[in-house]
This record gives sequence, C-alpha cells and structure tokens, in this order.
Amino acid sequence: MSLLYEFYRNPQSDENEKGTYHPRVITTGRVDTEQLARDIQQSCSLTRSDVKGMLAALADKMAQYLSEGKRVYLEDIGYFKVNLQCNQEVTEVDDKGVGKVSFKSISFRADERLKKALKRTKIYRSNLKPHSMPMTDEEIDAKLAEHFATNPVITRRQFQFLCQLLKPTACRIIKRLVEEGKLKNISSPQNPVYVPVEGYFGN
Repeated sequence: MSLLYEFYRNPQSDENEKGTYHPRVITTGRVDTEQLARDIQQSCSLTRSDVKGMLAALADKMAQYLSEGKRVYLEDIGYFKVNLQCNQEVTEVDDKGVGKVSFKSISFRADERLKKALKRTKIYRSNLKPHSMPMTDEEIDAKLAEHFATNPVITRRQFQFLCQLLKPTACRIIKRLVEEGKLKNISSPQNPVYVPVEGYFGN
C-alpha cells in the first residue's frame, strides 16, 4: 500500500506574507460498489450479487438509524453521525425553529484498527501535480497565450486547471489580470467568461 501526495499553498491574507504549505493526498481513482463486490467475493463465500445486495441493505439501514438520531458503528471501520446546519441566523431560542435547521452532512470517525492499518502505508511525493511550485507571471502569460491560440474564451475553472492552481489563487490572479486590463469578462459576474484584451496573449 502506498499514497502519493503533493504540497498545496495555504491561503494568504497578505501577499507579502511568507507562504506556507500543507500536504494533500493525490486521488488516483474511485472504487465503486461493483469493484468492492468483486474484491470481497474473492475473500469469502459470498457471490458478487450477494455482496452488492448486502452493501445496498447496509446503506438503507444506516440511513434509517442515522435519521433516528443514532450513531452508527461499523466494527473495524468507524463511527457515522449526522451534522445539522442553520438555514437562517438564530438570535433567540424558542419553539418556532421549524425550517431554521436542516441536514448538513455525515461525519465519520475512523476506528482505531482502520487508523492503525493506514499508519503502515508508505507515503511518496507525487510528481504529477506541482502545486507547491507556483508559476511565475511570465509562465502564466505563456500558458494563457497558448490557450487563446486555439480557444476564444477561458473560464475560471479552465484557468485553474491550466495553471494547476487552487481556486482562491486562480481567482486572485484572474482579478489581477482584469485590473491590469489584460483580460475582460464578457459574461455576468456570477458566471464570468474571459477573453483577452487586444494586445495581450496573442490577441
């Protein structure tokens, strides 16, 4: 077993502040019920269909017990419980709270056996996503020029992927390029689509 990771820059409140980084696991794929059923079938007497049926029944029962306010404990896996959220600001606690609170998420706390198994995992630095190696302004300009050579527009998501940036960093750089008059938003503020201003990025 082994994990790949890359360093990501932490958000900075001050551009002059020295940057710090945190590691994140690089996701290498997704395992679905079909894959789990095949794997479990090979290590027990259940058929693949039996395993898929059992997992479907498990999901239904977990939803039932969680909706009743219970914590669900799966031995050697961990604990599950429901988290709630306020839909509007609550300034006074009274009996008229209907509609103010809703489901938010399900939290998970790993069982000690599962955590011990993962502690034995070998961890390696990834060379696939160099987020910890920020691009210079010149490199970003070159990437945009290459993009606009074959594409008339670019979105924030496309820019983020193009330059391998985190969302906050991508938004900050795009804002700077707009303020410098290099990019222009031709759509709405809620769904911006950018084009190069004449004289920049090969336009």
